[in-house]
Amino acid sequence: MSKSLVIVESPTKARTLQRFLGNNFIVEASIGHINNLESGREADRSGPVVGVDKDLEPIWGLERGAISRINNLNKIAKECDVIYLAADPDREGEGIAYHVANALIEKKHSKEKFKRVIFHEITERAVKEAFENTSEINMNLVNAHIGRRLVDRLVGFKLSGLTSSLLRLKRLSVGRVQSVAVSIVKDKEDEIKAFKPEEYWNINANFLSNNNSYSGKLFKIPGVTEKDFKISNQLQANEIESAINNSVFAIESIKTSSRSSKPRPPFTTSTLQQEASFRLRMSPSRTMTIAQQLFQGIKIGGGEEGLITYMRTDSTILSNESMKSIKGHIKNSYGENYFTERRYKTRSANAQEAHEAIRPTYIDRTPESIKNFLDNDQFKLYDLIWKRTVASQMTESKTLKTSLITSSSNDENSYKFKSEAEELIFDGFKKLFPEKENKKLPDLREGISVDIDSLNKEQKFTQHPPRYTEASLIKEMEDLGVGRPSTYASILNAIKDRRYVWISGRSIYLTPIGNALVEELKKEFSNSFMDYKFTEKMNYELDLISNGKSKRENFVKKFWNDFEPLTSKLALRGEENPRNPSEYNFLRTNIVCSAKSPCINSETGKNFEENDPPLGKKSMNESLEIAPHLIWIRFRNKNGNGSFLGCEIRECKVTGDEDAWVSKGKRRERSLKKLQSTMNEKSLHP
Repeated sequence: MSKSLVIVESPTKARTLQRFLGNNFIVEASIGHINNLESGREADRSGPVVGVDKDLEPIWGLERGAISRINNLNKIAKECDVIYLAADPDREGEGIAYHVANALIEKKHSKEKFKRVIFHEITERAVKEAFENTSEINMNLVNAHIGRRLVDRLVGFKLSGLTSSLLRLKRLSVGRVQSVAVSIVKDKEDEIKAFKPEEYWNINANFLSNNNSYSGKLFKIPGVTEKDFKISNQLQANEIESAINNSVFAIESIKTSSRSSKPRPPFTTSTLQQEASFRLRMSPSRTMTIAQQLFQGIKIGGGEEGLITYMRTDSTILSNESMKSIKGHIKNSYGENYFTERRYKTRSANAQEAHEAIRPTYIDRTPESIKNFLDNDQFKLYDLIWKRTVASQMTESKTLKTSLITSSSNDENSYKFKSEAEELIFDGFKKLFPEKENKKLPDLREGISVDIDSLNKEQKFTQHPPRYTEASLIKEMEDLGVGRPSTYASILNAIKDRRYVWISGRSIYLTPIGNALVEELKKEFSNSFMDYKFTEKMNYELDLISNGKSKRENFVKKFWNDFEPLTSKLALRGEENPRNPSEYNFLRTNIVCSAKSPCINSETGKNFEENDPPLGKKSMNESLEIAPHLIWIRFRNKNGNGSFLGCEIRECKVTGDEDAWVSKGKRRERSLKKLQSTMNEKSLHP
C-alpha cells in the first residue's frame, strides 16, 4: 500500500499525529518557516528596502538550515502519492503550508499531490475527521500573511537605520507594532508625570452595641451632599472629629439586596495571557510556551495527545459537542442547578480565523486526573483553562449585600457612617473559583443606639494611574486593535530585550531610549503607523484580504504611497544632524551624580528608586537642578558596542554598569545596591 506524507511545523506535533494516523502515513516537521523575506549583504536591493522589490512584491530567501529540511521532505515525498499540509490553522500556518508546497513543487512534485488539512485540536477524533475533509491552500489567508510581512518589513527596515542615525544610537529597532506598544507605555508615563496628587482624609469609626461591634466609614457631613463629600485637610478633619465625639449615634437603616455575578467567557489568547499573569504570575511568553506544549501533545498513558484546542484565537465560541460534554460533567459533578447554557459570540471580525475558544479537548479529563503526567506549570495552566471553560457554562453566583447606615440624626444635619457586608448565598460558578468570605455584620436592628468605641483619622493622597503590567498592556493593545493574539507575547519580549521598557516588580517602566525613540517617531508618523486607529484599521484591512474582499497588492501600495514621503522627512532631519560614530551616544537620566551617593532623584531630592521616571523634568530642588546627572551612554570601539551609566561633566568621574540600573525584574533594593557597588573612579572624558 502506498504511503502519504504529512508535514507539520514541530517534531512534537509530528509524534502525536504519527500515533493517530498509523503506518500508512509518514509525519515530518518543517521546523517552522522555511522562507523569509530576503536580507543580508548579498540580498537584492533594487526595491525600497531589502526583501521587497520595486513593485512592492516579496523577494523570498531560505531560512538557515532550510535546504537540508527541504531535501529531506523531498526525498520522502518521492515515495508518497499524497502530501498533506497540516500547519496551524491561522494566517501564519497558511503561509508555512504555502512555502513548503512551493519548495516541493520546485522539486518537480505535482500540484495535485497537495492537500490542506486543518484541525483545531490534536485528538484522534479531530485529526481523523480533518483528514476526511481536506481542502486547498487558502490563498486569501496567504496574501493577508504576506501583506502583513511586507508592511512590517517596509516600516522596520526603512526606519530603524534612519532613527538610529537621527538619535546617534546604533542598532535601534523600529517595528509597526512594537513601536506602537512602546508608545502606549510612554502615554502612561506622561499621564503619571502630569498627575498632581491631592490630599484627602478618611474617618472611620468602631461602634459598639451591647456586645456587638462593627466598623463604618464616614460618607456624609452636615451641609454637604454625599456626592460633594470630601475632607481636604487636617484642620477640617480635626473639626469633624470633635463634632462626632460630641454626637449621639443610632442605626438609621439596614437594607439588604441580592446580586448575581455571571461567569466569564472561555479563554481567548489575550484573556488567557492576562489571567495567567494575574493568577499564576506567569509571563505572556511563558504562558504561550506552555499552551503550545499542551496543544501539541503531552504523553498521557499510552502516548502523546493534545490536551487543549489551538491557543491562538480571538474566539470565545464553544463547539456543540464540547458544550454537550460540559453540560454532562456539571450535572454529574455538581448538580442540575449548577448548569446554565451560555453561547458566546466572538469579537473577531475575521470569520475564517474565528475558531473555537481555548478549551480542554476532553472535559472529563480533569486536572487532578492527569496531574502526575504534567510538570508544575503545565498543570497550573491546564487547571486554569479547564476551570474557566467549565465555569463558563455554570449558574450565576448569588450574594446578599447588607448596607447599614449609622447616623447622628435622621436629617440632613447629621454625620453618617456606612458599613457594608456581603454573604454568598449560592456559589454557582464560584465553586471552581472560591473567594474569601467577607466579614459579616452583627445581628442589629434599626433605631437602636450605639456608642463610638474608637475614631480613626487617616491622611491620604490621590494616586497616579497605575503603570501597565504585562497583562494590562496586552488588554490595552487588544482594546486599541494593536497587534494580534499570536503576536502579543513576542512584542512584549521584543520591547524588553531591546530595552525600550523594563519591568520592576510587575510594573512596566519606560527607559530613556524608549522615550527618545517614540518622541522622534511621533514627529513624523503620529498620523501614520504610530496612530492607534491606524493600526486597528490596518488589521481590519488584513481581515478583508483574509476573507477575499480586498487585494493584497492594493493594500501594500496604498500603505507605501502614504508612508514613503514621511520617511523622506525623517531622512532629511537625519542629514541635518549627521551621526559621528566616534562620539558618545547618550541620554540624560534624572539620577544625580555623586561619588558618595549616586542615587538621588533630581525631581524629588530623595534617593532614586527604580519606579522613578527615567527622564526628569525641572527639578523641585534648585540645588539639585544644577547638579551633575548620570547619563545613559552607548559607544563603539574595537571590541564592538558597549553601554554604561556615567556622569555628564568632566569633573565628576563616577561610572556605573548599565545593567546595575536596568534591573530586568530584579528586586529594587538589590539593584540599587549593585549600582552603588559598581561606581568606579574612571573618567569618561579624555
